[in-house]
Amino acid sequence: MRVMRRSKQQLDERTCREVLERGRECVLALAGSEATDGFPYAVPVNYAYVPAGEAEAGVLGHLLVHCAPTGAKLDAVAADARVSACVIDRADVVPEKLTTYFRSVIAFGRARLVEGDESRRAALVTLAEKYAPELSADAVDAEIQRFFARVAILDVALERVTGKQCIELV
Repeated sequence: MRVMRRSKQQLDERTCREVLERGRECVLALAGSEATDGFPYAVPVNYAYVPAGEAEAGVLGHLLVHCAPTGAKLDAVAADARVSACVIDRADVVPEKLTTYFRSVIAFGRARLVEGDESRRAALVTLAEKYAPELSADAVDAEIQRFFARVAILDVALERVTGKQCIELV
């Protein structure tokens, strides 16, 4: 991949990871498929970032995304597992300067459908802990059980992560 042209604005690996950890939404971009008439498909999703395990050489972490068990996302991943995801950490418009103070991260990786009830349940618990930390474990389990048959999980294994911020934040 191309080197960032404005390297002074590039975020270091730790900051990129922090943005991924605190972000609440990302835009997941997928290659075109029959479901999208060959057009690329970019869709906003909730996600959870999970650091890579020590034995995962070349993986920088994982994005867990829930979705329906059928649909355009899964069709696109079946056609081409390569995806990217963009997380916007800051986007403050500064009208008097005709600019935006921004910080964002773009992650590149390969998506796969999570198989097995235990792995799917663990991913759903991770998502629930992020988005509903106030719920008890029993409430989370009940909700997961209620829709478990109607949900799929994508695991995006991150291969490259890059981030950038406006020069004013450097």
